[in-house]
Amino acid sequence: MTNQDFNTAVNNVKEAWKYPELFENVSKSERWLSGAAGTYLLFKGITSIFSHPVIGLTGAAIGAGLLYRGITGYCPLRDLAEQRKEDIAPDEVIISETYVVDDLG
Repeated sequence: MTNQDFNTAVNNVKEAWKYPELFENVSKSERWLSGAAGTYLLFKGITSIFSHPVIGLTGAAIGAGLLYRGITGYCPLRDLAEQRKEDIAPDEVIISETYVVDDLG
């Protein structure tokens, strides 16, 4: 991931927070599942932060990300993957020359 890709993803997150209807790339069922899983992981991470700090902080961070995804309907990772897919796949193929060979042997 380049610095430009990261900056684009951060700018899209900021815009998605302001205008969520323009940046929805998550379906309703995914939003519900992300919200439920995010709430659970955030709660478990916060409650276990003093007994297991690394696991608690990791769980809380993942839970916060899933909760953000569920609330806004925007997933920055999915957006980044779609941008990379667009960069890889060409829109059209142009054939400039054709060779026909009659001899098979």
